[in-house]
Parts: sequence; structure tokens; C-alpha cells
Amino acid sequence: MNNPNIAENKMPSIDMSNESETKVGSSLAGLIQKDWRLSMFGSSIRLNQVYQNNDDEESSPTYVPTEVAFDVNTYDYIAVFIGANYCPHCREFAPYVVKSATALEQKKRCKVVFVSGDRDKDNYEASCKKNEGLDAMPFDIEKTKAFRDFFKLTTIPALMILRNRKFENREPEVITNARNLLESDPELDRVQWQEVKGDIHSLQLPLKDMLIISGKYGKWWELGHHINPEHPEKMYMNENAVRIRAGILNTISWFALFNVYQWNDATFVYAIWPVVFLEMLSSMFIGLTPIAPVGTLATIMAYYLAPTPHWKPAEPKRFAWLIGLILVSMCFIVYMARHEIGSEHARPWLATTIILCNIATWFESSAGFCVGCFIYNNYLTKMFDLEECGECKL
Repeated sequence: MNNPNIAENKMPSIDMSNESETKVGSSLAGLIQKDWRLSMFGSSIRLNQVYQNNDDEESSPTYVPTEVAFDVNTYDYIAVFIGANYCPHCREFAPYVVKSATALEQKKRCKVVFVSGDRDKDNYEASCKKNEGLDAMPFDIEKTKAFRDFFKLTTIPALMILRNRKFENREPEVITNARNLLESDPELDRVQWQEVKGDIHSLQLPLKDMLIISGKYGKWWELGHHINPEHPEKMYMNENAVRIRAGILNTISWFALFNVYQWNDATFVYAIWPVVFLEMLSSMFIGLTPIAPVGTLATIMAYYLAPTPHWKPAEPKRFAWLIGLILVSMCFIVYMARHEIGSEHARPWLATTIILCNIATWFESSAGFCVGCFIYNNYLTKMFDLEECGECKL
């Protein structure tokens, strides 16, 4: 499946007149329209070996046919590192790519190749020297521009992961841009290398992976699961579990409201408040599981009662649950100071705070409407120039 965020236009076929092409021969010229790798990279790839001494540096580069460089029997994927000598971020990112290349080629069957965004041959050579060990596309400004247009890149560096197959197509299958993932995940374990059948937002996982995030889905202390191959850096939560959790908290809020006006039982407060406080604090930082008691229970219930998950971005939930943490803390502070404040003043404060929690959890559990997410999307994103969560609207 091609990435829907990639440009709709087809990859243009650009005649490559670079002098290095003649070293391969003209026999491949007629194949250019039959293999997207030839359209994108040209008919040859430069072997950018590690130089052992200065004499080797002066020797002419070696080129191999593109089909040989990306041998389908050896590589299932191609990782295209796009950078330039003038770009400081590219220079910082390059060592990570070079360091990971061997593991990617051996463990993931992914060939790493460098595509220079430099504007002249001297800087291209400087980039190749800094990326020794990575084979490179021959210097060609037009082809590099075609890369940027096709992938809709507005900034570099980039690390585009492609499937090395279906060569008769005019464009490759794009898995993701792993630029923001490589430094923390050198072997790109979080990338969804295999194709996911069906809608990614309903991807089913075993219960143990729902309860404890591990492996390619992330770390146990992360806010959510990394389940989207198009955005492997983003975290997602099961909306079914979130809504069940909200329903449980809504029930607790009703008991708390009765306690304010009927029971006035301090034991109830001392028993319930630590649970709800831990729930809000832990879920805000490390998600629904495994520390948040209500979130863990809700995740188990969702697994059996609604076995098809509904994954939504996790980050807006952090703000929503921060609001919940503030309200819960405010309740406890007012309750502990009720004698100093006076019950005639403390009771309305407690009731108002609990009713706000009750309304928010009711909206989320019954209608799937998250007040905190609404504020995040409509106000915080504009105030602090944050990325709006389009998937939250699905």
C-alpha cells in the first residue's frame, strides 16, 4: 500500500546524462520505463566504499548497475537517505545512518543508499566522503529534485523506506519516513516492515501486548503503542479501553457526589482518592497500562467485550488527563481543608469539581467526545503552534 501522504503525481522519468552512466553501458537504457528503480536512481549506483588511504581516494569511483545494487534476491527494502553537505542536520544525522546500515541490510534485508541534495559536484563528493560505507546515487540535481517532489519533502534529512518489488510500476511502495525514528531505534524495529492487511486503526493485538507495550510496539513506559507504519514515531491508544475507563471513572464520580451530600464518609475519600490520583498521574505519563489500575482493568474488559480495537493518537489524551489530575487534586485539597474553609463553602466547591469530572467522563464514555482533546485540537494547537490531530476526528 502506498503512503497516502505521498504526492499523488507519478515519479517522472528523467533522462540521466551524467558521465558516470556511460561506465555501465547503454544496454539498460531501454529498461528505464520498465523499472521504477531505474527511473528514480538512474542506471547505476556508486559504490561508496570506505577509503583506506589517500591513494584510494584519488581513484575513480566504481559503479554497478542499479538492478545489481538493489538485488531482489538480497534486499526486500530500500532505505533512501536524502541529505546534503550544506545541511547541519544532515551532517548530524549521517553517522546514525552509517552506523545502522549494516544491521538494516543483514537483519531487515534493507539496502541503504545515499541521495545527495547538494547543488554542485564538489559538495556531492564531500557528502559521499562523510557517508563512506553507504552506496550513493550518482550526482544529478534533477533526479534529486524529483525525489523531493515525489516524497513531498520540505526539509532534509529524510530516510524513506521503500519496498524493493513491483518494478513494473511507475512508482515505489513507500512504507514510511524513518527520519525521526532511527536515532532511538537504530534497527528500526518499530517500522511495520510487513504489510498490514485492513485498516491500521483496527489492528488486533494479543492481550499481553495490549497490557505491556514491547518490541516493535514500543517500550512499556510509553504513552501508547507504535502501530502505524506510516507514522512509526506516533503513539496510539485503544479508544474502546479509553471509553470503558471513562465509564468506570464516571461511576466513581457518582459515588463521590453521594458522599459529599449523604454519607460524608472520610474512609471513602481516603480509599478512593489515592486510586484515582494514581490513575490520572500514571496514565498521563505512561498511558493506560500497566500501572494505572482503572486503565489496566478497562484494557482487559475491552479485549474481551470489544475485541476489535479502535486506535487513536495518544498524545492529546495526555492533556485531557492532566485536567483530570488537577480536578482530582483540587477535590482532595478542598476536602482536607474543609474544617478551615467551612462546610458551607467546601461542599459547593467539592460538588462543582466532581460534577465537572462526571460530565467529562460521561461525554467520553457515552459519546466518545473527549473534552480535553477538543481543547487540545481547537485551542492549544493554535496557541503553541502544535500539530493538529487529524486522526482524532476519525
